[in-house]
Amino acid sequence: MSSRHTITTVFEQFGETVKQQGRLHAEQLKILELIRQCRTGALGSHKERCTGCGHTKVHYNSCGNRHCPNCQGVNRERWLLKRAEDLLPISYFHGVFTVPSELRSLFLYNKKTLYNLLFRCVWETIQSFSKDPRQKMEAKTGMIAILHTWNQKMQYHPHLHCILPSGGIDMDGNWKTSKGKDDFLFCVKALSDKFKKKFLILLTDLYKKGELHIPNTSSLWTSPAAFYKTKRALYDKKWVVYNKVSFDGVTQVMEYLGRYTHRIAISNYRIIKVSATHVTFRYLDRNKQTSETLRLKGEDFVVRFLQHVLPKRFTKIRHYGFLSTRSKKVDLSRIRAVLGAATPEKNPKLTGREVLIKTTGVDPLLCPKCKTDSMRIIEVVPSIRGSPNRAFSIVTPMATNLCF
Repeated sequence: MSSRHTITTVFEQFGETVKQQGRLHAEQLKILELIRQCRTGALGSHKERCTGCGHTKVHYNSCGNRHCPNCQGVNRERWLLKRAEDLLPISYFHGVFTVPSELRSLFLYNKKTLYNLLFRCVWETIQSFSKDPRQKMEAKTGMIAILHTWNQKMQYHPHLHCILPSGGIDMDGNWKTSKGKDDFLFCVKALSDKFKKKFLILLTDLYKKGELHIPNTSSLWTSPAAFYKTKRALYDKKWVVYNKVSFDGVTQVMEYLGRYTHRIAISNYRIIKVSATHVTFRYLDRNKQTSETLRLKGEDFVVRFLQHVLPKRFTKIRHYGFLSTRSKKVDLSRIRAVLGAATPEKNPKLTGREVLIKTTGVDPLLCPKCKTDSMRIIEVVPSIRGSPNRAFSIVTPMATNLCF
């Protein structure tokens, strides 16, 4: 769906003011500049010409950054093609693990440390339940976990979305299915309590070791007395954990993954108005299940978006158990043998063009005018940035190969 307004245009209009206000750290400033320049002449361009009718057009290069809503399509589809090789003919559960609002200020000051802790605690909780005799599974299970840090209004709200298989493989090579009641993988209350206790114990260990940066903006954590008082309050609080069947077969699993894996804080289509001073965007009110609009000052919109920038080289999608890279080659073969399931054909490494043709049926190099012949790159304009330029093949109109 196209939009007259994009993140790029919003950043171009309000980004310089935000930079001058000194409200961003170095990594956020880098992302701000990349998205401002995405699909503009600053990142270079290439001219294409149709081999048949001679029609020409110019494409401005994308920034390719994972936080940019302009640049996620091909990466998402390529990732989904690889995940299709790992799925089994079983039921899957959708899990969501959230942390209370009191922890958000601490997360903001310790993103890498506490995001890693969140991943660790969720997996150790799932793993302990899958091997607990009381849960009647006692098997090695798996998990795909995806970190999100926002809600519909782009407010800071770190949580994990998880894809959880309905069973696991035991020491004897048998497939064991969950005995959860009422379409639940495990008891949600027990999951929540276990996750909460594990997280708070390990959080306290980090505090005692002096490995946490304490925010001076929140009185909840500013002294040892405040830290332990807040910790006790969090023990008494209910932590929101969701864990129920959400998928009717592999197709729904793939649709879900497609929505969540490469999602960023806001997509271009949700931006409905940009004035000289404000940005208005659409969001879903989950309590009312209605579409609403929110109007923010342009500078506040930029800052709110950039608070979701991940630490450098941080892995936001992780695989565990029999779905982990270390284990899946052996484990998935054993599981398929037990289930009598065929081994899926491996997808070859595809170019961006091949991914789009396979997943959408649209050839991005088909001439938009004659719709018969292909476009070929005839000229490359380099980026004005100092980093290495993207490599394109400059080809003659009669050439048949293209680096895409």
